[in-house]
Amino acid sequence: MTGLATIHPLSPGAHERGVTLDNWAEPPQNRWTFLHLDEVLATVRIPASSRPEPLAVDMAPLTDLVSPRYDPTGRIVGHAPIWKVLAETFTDAFLVLHHGRLKTESYAESMTASTRHLLMSVTKTVVGVIANALVDEGLLGFHDRVGDVIPQLRQSGFAGATVRDILDMRSGVRFSETYHDPDADVYRMEHAIHWRTPRADVPTTLHDFLATLPQEREHGGTFHYRSSETNVLAWLCERAAGTDLATLIHEMVWEPMGAEDEAAITVDSVGTAVGDGGMCATARDVARFAEMLRHSGISPSGRKVGPSWFTTDTLLGTEDLRTAFAETSSPTGMPGGHYRNQVWVPFPDRTTFLALGIHGQMVYVNQRAAVTGVKLSTWPTARNAAYFYDSLAAFEIIAAHLGKTHFAAHPAAIREHR
Repeated sequence: MTGLATIHPLSPGAHERGVTLDNWAEPPQNRWTFLHLDEVLATVRIPASSRPEPLAVDMAPLTDLVSPRYDPTGRIVGHAPIWKVLAETFTDAFLVLHHGRLKTESYAESMTASTRHLLMSVTKTVVGVIANALVDEGLLGFHDRVGDVIPQLRQSGFAGATVRDILDMRSGVRFSETYHDPDADVYRMEHAIHWRTPRADVPTTLHDFLATLPQEREHGGTFHYRSSETNVLAWLCERAAGTDLATLIHEMVWEPMGAEDEAAITVDSVGTAVGDGGMCATARDVARFAEMLRHSGISPSGRKVGPSWFTTDTLLGTEDLRTAFAETSSPTGMPGGHYRNQVWVPFPDRTTFLALGIHGQMVYVNQRAAVTGVKLSTWPTARNAAYFYDSLAAFEIIAAHLGKTHFAAHPAAIREHR
């Protein structure tokens, strides 16, 4: 394991703020806890790279650009400077790079360039890169069955699913991810990993919880967004590589990517890392990760991180994949898009993709415009469609300005803009 877990009760600072295991992700506590997670949950460290990747700086007043504002249906209801959009969508950090050069960088008063922020499900994309890299190395196969790699899941709903099914969230396993429903599986999983107070009717470790999930339909069918899939994917990676997830993140991503700062990831009571959303990192290192993806798995200095085909495979997907995405009951806000390799592709026939996390975490990669962006936030709710459209539009306006491309913030808004 890369770093020893810090198993402790809530810190005195957390107690003073009224933080508990059951309210730390809720407002107003989350404006502090997302930046101080090691005072709330058990974590392990992910060391910085021994050869940090420098970020060239070439600042420009991009947040003065005017961007559309949206209602929850994706309809434009006004316009405002991007700095105002950021302030009104609970932004903690905002960075944009163009051709690898830092063009704008801003932080809320509570955060600095060296502050780690909880990434939530942006963590999923890191795990997706590792899984594809292991496939590239021949240690894992897209057609491998989960039950063959992980004996503990042979009696679970995951047993017959393939690695590809898990990567694209198309297994047939039953798992509800309805936020603010205390009995939804996503919250039951949080009790298992000690993101919430343990419950007598829920297993006390992540792996034991995953083994209880049943199959409800055929594998390889409709896309359904489920965080359980990524935790199984992380487990597959650990089995294939013979080491823990924190070590894999350091050795396969953070070190070759040239991360400047130490990261961390939360763990359950037996030290299993939470691959679906437990990473904390600085905004600049998240930007380095985005730049690596823009360069198709290669760091700006030429070091290989992910396989060279990862980005192309993610963007192209398959027609079957797009059909599976269109038929989902999961809210996506991306008509015409798809999900591949733990990455969101919001627009058809474009080279733009996203890593997303609840409460407003967004990583934006636009290959055509050579623009990458990071927005780390603490929304009061897990999801907010209007804030999502506002955030994506801000990146699209900046990309159009820097890359001289046409604005296309949201498929439902293209007609209105034109």
